[in-house]
Amino acid sequence: MRILLTGATGFVGKHLYARMSGEHELHLLVRPSTDYSALSPRHVCCFDGDVERLADYLREHQVEGIIHLASLYLASHRPDQVADLVNANILLGISLLEAAKLAGVKWFLNTGTIWQNYQSPERSDEYHPVNLYAATKQALITMARYYQETSPIRFSTLKLCDTYGPGDTRRKILALFREIAQSGETLAMSPGEQRMDLLHINDVVAGFQVLANRLADPSAPLLPEYVLSSGHPRSLRELAIMFEQVNGARLPIEWGGRPYREREVMEPYRGNVLPGWSPKVSLETGMKCKS
Repeated sequence: MRILLTGATGFVGKHLYARMSGEHELHLLVRPSTDYSALSPRHVCCFDGDVERLADYLREHQVEGIIHLASLYLASHRPDQVADLVNANILLGISLLEAAKLAGVKWFLNTGTIWQNYQSPERSDEYHPVNLYAATKQALITMARYYQETSPIRFSTLKLCDTYGPGDTRRKILALFREIAQSGETLAMSPGEQRMDLLHINDVVAGFQVLANRLADPSAPLLPEYVLSSGHPRSLRELAIMFEQVNGARLPIEWGGRPYREREVMEPYRGNVLPGWSPKVSLETGMKCKS
């Protein structure tokens, strides 16, 4: 398939590009300032905000589908960051959908987050955003309805839980564990009863492949959204114990040294898990430090 991929320089994107570039003709959408040299792509579309030029590119290269990963993630925001969130998480996506409609692109795989469903019942799609980031992700889905109703495009959102794996430079929980295991510096954390759903990047990439194939098959049944979940959420305290056991390390953590965040997710949302997909990498295997 000929696929336009956004966010290819991010953690999930670079792994997805590495997996899919040998099987499909991938076209990377990048900003003029993006350094994508590490990927050595064959096809690059530099997007400066001109939707008609983007549509021309999609038509010229007969792009069949779009996988939209690019986003700006902020757990909390300042007032001066609102415009950046809107531009990255709403305006870019709408520009892609407008160009896709003009060019006759057949399908669009959108990326969401389980943070769009704060305290929502399992398998419910009730919308309760944890933060403004999650709200902007939902806003794009709402606006995408227009394009679904005025064009043949097949649209679905894949909501992700917490992801981890090799090459992750984000300061996520496992990275923090590794840091303090090596440095011995005490880390002040919340009381640690919140449960987290961690999914290895290999399983995340496999999920995108499964949904892309479903979207590309016009006869395949399609829900508006799916979730990738390990199926085994664990409390932060349980994760720390497991990390210590797997790696033979001691984690100097001060439990309760800081309060829970505002709207802390105590139980991760589990919606409609993507059919035809299941996680393969156990957390015990995935969190083991490489020597």
